[in-house]
Amino acid sequence: MILNYIEQLPNWALFIIFPIASWAALVLLTSIFRRCSKILGLDDFDSDIIDTATQNAMSGAYVVLGFVLVLVMATANDIDSNISKEASQIEALDRLLIMEGSPSSKIARQSLHAYTKSIVGDEWGRLVSGEQDSATRLHADKLHHDVSLLQPNTPRQAALFSEITKASNEVTQYRNLRILNSQSRMPNLFWQLSYLTLLGVIAIAALRLMQPSPIRILALAIQLAMISWLFATVMILDLPYLGQIKTSPEAFEKAIQVMQSRP
Repeated sequence: MILNYIEQLPNWALFIIFPIASWAALVLLTSIFRRCSKILGLDDFDSDIIDTATQNAMSGAYVVLGFVLVLVMATANDIDSNISKEASQIEALDRLLIMEGSPSSKIARQSLHAYTKSIVGDEWGRLVSGEQDSATRLHADKLHHDVSLLQPNTPRQAALFSEITKASNEVTQYRNLRILNSQSRMPNLFWQLSYLTLLGVIAIAALRLMQPSPIRILALAIQLAMISWLFATVMILDLPYLGQIKTSPEAFEKAIQVMQSRP
């Protein structure tokens, strides 16, 4: 529930909330450790061990989040690439239907235009939740039905029909891939484990502040802010159809413009 709420926040809010929450947790845990130091036996500790633990925890968090960030960025790039390929295939199918030139191909071309417009106008907003739009699905079914009704009467039309069928199938494949990619994201278990790991890093930093100094406080605050920003970046890029930095339907919009400019 909380994770779903966080995902709806704008990017700038995440970059502010995460560091502030980390600092607040650091202050709270430091206060608790100081109050309970005698009970927990924390009033006498080896600062070298705590320094080593702090360094290792910070380094581990950077490595893990950096690795996950690379994976998320690669996935986002693949999604953008597949969308461009889908739009390109739609545009190529439109060109083939024009070359085919029969009345049936004109009907199929109208269905193709309606389908592409429905992707932008109806379905794109639903990809946030990983769902396809029923109206767009009907347009896709009608398109493939109209393509199946083509009857080649000449060798040239027969050759074009083969290419049209191939392009139509690839449009379907890229559509299915786009919907599947909209459902692709880090599992909740990863985020739960990440929150616990971040809390562990903050707890170790709080132990280090049992003997505070201005330089130590500043250094730990900056390190926690950097980890929090990295954490927020992973969350933002893990949702390619949501937020300010998201996958755009621009490739389909350009394909629509190109198809409408053709006679």
